[in-house]
Amino acid sequence: MLKIPFLALLVTAGFATVEPGARAEDRPIVLTQQDVRWQAAPADFPKGIEIAYVYGNVAQPGPFVIRVKMPAHAQIAPHTHNMDETLTVLAGHFTHYIGKSFTGAQAHELAAGGFVHLPRETPHALRTADASVIMEISGVGPFGMTYVNPGDDPSKAN
Repeated sequence: MLKIPFLALLVTAGFATVEPGARAEDRPIVLTQQDVRWQAAPADFPKGIEIAYVYGNVAQPGPFVIRVKMPAHAQIAPHTHNMDETLTVLAGHFTHYIGKSFTGAQAHELAAGGFVHLPRETPHALRTADASVIMEISGVGPFGMTYVNPGDDPSKAN
């Protein structure tokens, strides 16, 4: 199971000066598009995928929001999460599969504005076509990701 180590965007953007005993969530957070900081996704994601930590800490208990940017012709193999997940397409389009493999799975074409809710442990996968996609994912951490086929986990590649 993946537990992504990171400092939330609150910290990287300089909003970490929260009074002792106060929670960062107790302060308003307003981000412009320029405030969103993209970086390479953790090793459990295929190369070329970028992630932005928008709210919360995916490694800790509590709500979080991340954004994921997938390039054209990319895929994330079938996997599950240890918590409920919601996904909203912000830009682009891709195919979302529900099932333990790409073949035989329920395939859904999603474009900007598309939404998915997945109960915990629901196997699913994603594949982009000729264009990139940006999606926003939220849930209640800690976030974990387990590939249906352990050989698909990029962090385990030689």
